[in-house]
Amino acid sequence: MAGMFALPGNLNAKNARSHTFAGTLRRTTFKCDQPMKIVIIHQYYKTPEEGGAIRSYYIAKHLAGLGHEVNVITAFNDKKYQVKKDGRVTVHYLPVYYTNHLSFLSRIHAFYRFVKKSIDLFKKLQSVDLNYVITTPLTTGLIAQYAKRKYGTPYIFEVGDLWPDAPVSLGVLKNGLLKKLAYKLEKSSYKNSCELVALSPDIKSAIEQKVPGRNVEVITNFADTAFFSPADKRKSLLKKYAVENKFVITYTGTVGMANHLEYLLDVAELAQKNEKNIRFLIAGSGARWEAVREKAFKRELGNITFIDFLDKEGVKEILNVSDAVFISFKNSPVLATGSPNKFFDGLAAGKLIIINFKGWINALVEKHRCGFSYPPENPQAFLDQVEPYMNDPQLLHQAQASARQLAGDFTPATQLDKLTRLIERIEETQRP
Repeated sequence: MAGMFALPGNLNAKNARSHTFAGTLRRTTFKCDQPMKIVIIHQYYKTPEEGGAIRSYYIAKHLAGLGHEVNVITAFNDKKYQVKKDGRVTVHYLPVYYTNHLSFLSRIHAFYRFVKKSIDLFKKLQSVDLNYVITTPLTTGLIAQYAKRKYGTPYIFEVGDLWPDAPVSLGVLKNGLLKKLAYKLEKSSYKNSCELVALSPDIKSAIEQKVPGRNVEVITNFADTAFFSPADKRKSLLKKYAVENKFVITYTGTVGMANHLEYLLDVAELAQKNEKNIRFLIAGSGARWEAVREKAFKRELGNITFIDFLDKEGVKEILNVSDAVFISFKNSPVLATGSPNKFFDGLAAGKLIIINFKGWINALVEKHRCGFSYPPENPQAFLDQVEPYMNDPQLLHQAQASARQLAGDFTPATQLDKLTRLIERIEETQRP
C-alpha cells in the first residue's frame, strides 16, 4: 500500500536531460521560439463522443492549436494498449480497468497500475519539454515527479479537487499511514511543479495555505456557450422524457458518495406529498447510481425519472427540456471548493441554478441572481425557494438570462487564454 505513494524507478538526477532547477527559477534547454512537446497526464481523459468531463480534451486541443506537439496519457477499460490520433493530438490509452464501482483497495491498485504503465511509456516518448499533470487521482503526481527527476522535465500541476482532504472528509481514507503518505505526496507535487493550476478560487486559497509563496493560476471548468445555448423546449423531447407541462429540474453526471443525491430524494418526496408540479430528471452513473435508484423505488417516488449515462449530445438534449439544474454535494466544506461541470453546462444552457452548498459557486449564484442555494438537510427550504420561479415565468426567465450572461466569463476561450499566458510565462522563465 505504501508503494502507492513512493516514487518508483531510478530517480538518480544524473540521468536527467539538460534541465536544471535552482531555487524558484527553473531553467530548461527547450527553445522558446519553437513548438514544445507537451504530455498531458490524465487518467480519465474523455472525448465529447464518450461523454463525461472533457476538460482535458479542451486543453489538449488548445495546446495543439498553439502549435505544440501534444501527447495524452490516459487509461481505458480494454486489454491492450492503443494509440489514436486526433488531429495534432496523440492519445495513448493504457489498459487499466477502472469504474466508480470499485472498492477502495481496487481503486488504489488501479491508480498504481496507471502510474507504473505511464512511467514505462515515458521512456518511449522522450524527449518531452513539459508535462501537464491533472488530478484526480493524486497519484498522477508520482508520474510528474518521476519524469522531472529522471528526465528533468518540468510540469504544471492542475488541482481539480483537494486530495487527500476530500476522501478524508468523506471517511474513505482512514488509515493513518496512508493519510500521512498522501499529504506528503500532495505537498511534494505542489512544491516540485513549475506552475500550479487550480480549478477554483477556493482551491487556490487552500493550496496557498499549504505551500505559501507559490503562484497559483485559477482556470475553472468551461461553459461551452457554442455548444449549449438557451432554446425553446422542443415538443418531441418533452414527449420523449414525458415532461409536458412540468417544471423540470435536472441532475446530470456522477452519482457518487460525494454527491449524496439522497438530498434530492428528500426534496422529491416532499414535492410529491405536496403535489408540486415538478419532474426531477437524474441522468448519470457512478458508485451510488443503483443505490439511489433503489431508494427512490422503495419510497415510491413517481416524480423522478432515472436516465442512463449520456454523452454530450444527450446532455444537450435533456437540458433543452429543463427549467433548472441541480448541483449537489454532501455537506462537507471541502467538497464545495470544486468546479463541477454540470454548473457550467447549466450556465451555458441558460438554466436556473439550484445548489445545496456554500463556497465560491454560491457567491456567484447570489451575486448574479441566477438561482439559489438551500441547506441540504432542509427540503422544505428547497421548495419554498423554487416556488416563486414556478409561479412567475418572468422571474424564471430573468434568472436564466443571468445564468447565460455569467457563462460568458467561463467560456473555453476565456479560461484557456489564461493557459496561453501561463505557457508563455513558463517559456520566458525557462529561457537560457
